[in-house]
Amino acid sequence: MLFWILITISVLGFGYAGYKDLKTTEFPDWLPYGIIVSVLAVRAVFTFIYGDFWILGSSLLIGGLFLAMGLTLYYAKQWGDGDAWLLGAIGFAWPGIAGMSQIPVTMVPFPLTMLLNFFLLSFIYLIVYSVALGFRNRKAVKKFFRDLRGDLYSIKIVTAGFAVACISLATYLYIYTPIPASFIMTLFMFPLFLLGLLIFMRYGRFVENNLFKKEIAVGDVQLGDVPVGSKWKVMTEKELAKLKKKGGKIWIKEGVRFAPVFIITILITVLYGNLFSLLFL
Repeated sequence: MLFWILITISVLGFGYAGYKDLKTTEFPDWLPYGIIVSVLAVRAVFTFIYGDFWILGSSLLIGGLFLAMGLTLYYAKQWGDGDAWLLGAIGFAWPGIAGMSQIPVTMVPFPLTMLLNFFLLSFIYLIVYSVALGFRNRKAVKKFFRDLRGDLYSIKIVTAGFAVACISLATYLYIYTPIPASFIMTLFMFPLFLLGLLIFMRYGRFVENNLFKKEIAVGDVQLGDVPVGSKWKVMTEKELAKLKKKGGKIWIKEGVRFAPVFIITILITVLYGNLFSLLFL
């Protein structure tokens, strides 16, 4: 029963975030908070019913760790705060598989499986999305690598810190758990994927600032479009009508719609399991 409630909340919450991001390049600020409050409330009820505090405790522990990781990326200026809270929401909603026979069992701890799938899918998503759009302009590619030099220090610090955490966790699992060494070794791939993810997220912002702009007739502007120079918000019908009265042309900005990765990660992880093992093991 817990599984079906959590999957319903996830599909509705994360699915809506992905939908809004694809449509308007943003989702409501309250949405990640709403997901977290909902799953914690549900887990609190099941904790009371079964008398097992770990149902809620695991959520608080793993969710806190996922949120800390997301906020670290946010304060390092690698992510938006909305993405950071969505990552935390994944941890609060899916900290483990105890009592959920519907989720495939893997040798890798479930939170690590979820995180590994997220990095892999994010990496693939950003490559397909940004490279397809950005590499149409070779001059832009050269400019990107020049600009990247200014961000290398913060990227190195974040990646190095994450590598230390992965090595420490791998050492603990090797010494104190029966998990096969071949699976534990996958942890050493995490920093590489994070490095690639940070670089491609930086590239995504570069594409957004330099290539995701187009000039269109005001009459062709739709509610989902965002004028250059304005905040990332959807225009109201009143604002759109007022704009169209002016006529002429207007610059519209685009952006990397990253939120769909979260719902894709959840569905693949709970339905399939360790995607990394399929590709690399």
